[in-house]
Amino acid sequence: MNRTDRINTMMRYINNRQYFTIRELTTQFNISRSTAIRDLNTIQELGMPLTASVGRDGGYAVLQNQLLPAVQFNSEELKALFVSFLATLNTQLPYLQNRKTLTEKLVAIASQTQQDDLLTLQELLVFDHTNPRNPKLTELADHAPVLLKPLLNACLTTRQLVLTTAQKTRTVWVHHVFNRQNNWYVDAWDLTQHRFVQLAIAQLTQVAPVAKDQTIDPAAIKAAIRQARPQPNVRLQLNAAAIQRFQQHPHPTVALQFRDAFQQTAILACFLDPADAHQIADFGRWYLYLGAGAQISQAPAPLIHYLRQTAQRLLTDLPQ
Repeated sequence: MNRTDRINTMMRYINNRQYFTIRELTTQFNISRSTAIRDLNTIQELGMPLTASVGRDGGYAVLQNQLLPAVQFNSEELKALFVSFLATLNTQLPYLQNRKTLTEKLVAIASQTQQDDLLTLQELLVFDHTNPRNPKLTELADHAPVLLKPLLNACLTTRQLVLTTAQKTRTVWVHHVFNRQNNWYVDAWDLTQHRFVQLAIAQLTQVAPVAKDQTIDPAAIKAAIRQARPQPNVRLQLNAAAIQRFQQHPHPTVALQFRDAFQQTAILACFLDPADAHQIADFGRWYLYLGAGAQISQAPAPLIHYLRQTAQRLLTDLPQ
């Protein structure tokens, strides 16, 4: 840890305590007594109000009711935040509708040299979802579905929700909210039908919490899920190329089972509801995305039928 990082960490450490000693600082940060004193002098120069008491260990306290200095970022931390924003361009993330103001505030706290570095990074880096002709962070062209943010906010209070689409209203327990192929979905346990369902968030028309007097004990929900969890009816074998694609766009509900120490081959096993045409089509498109490195060893008939139809259509559409 360099001196700048140590002082920033030390300021947070001090701010969380009413009283501390130099001995505590030397132990916590593995530094000498003289180094601790120099760091404290620097911290006081930065504006943190400290009072010293007489004693062998040199006790200190932070003056109460005093404004502490604003959070400061070093150059590498600023780059990390800025690059994180760049990596999320055009991914329709929630809570990023204010990316423009966030970016302006981030750049505002940077020095002129740091600003130049950030702008150079913006010109250099192009991620998968970035439009090379429009890489600016302040352009908001990646709005998420309207109800994605309300859904997530509701889940922070309770994961038992009433989700309404144009066709149906479901009472569910939300398991995952995931993004695949630029679309957002909610993977949820239907509390009435006692099975998992996947709903496109763009198709939701209303999100509401379950009434408190109608909520179910979470332990009972998890027990029901364990009891009703079906055996996998889809099994894929993946080589290194397919594994790499999986890692870029993983399946939201399952993990790979690697078959060798170098993680060059793997098996994916999951369950698809043969009666759910939307789920079958969604998985079929994702399977085709994995490429020739993914081979099916087991699958329900509707998935095989969907893949055959898709392949036939592609062959038919090829020019003669």
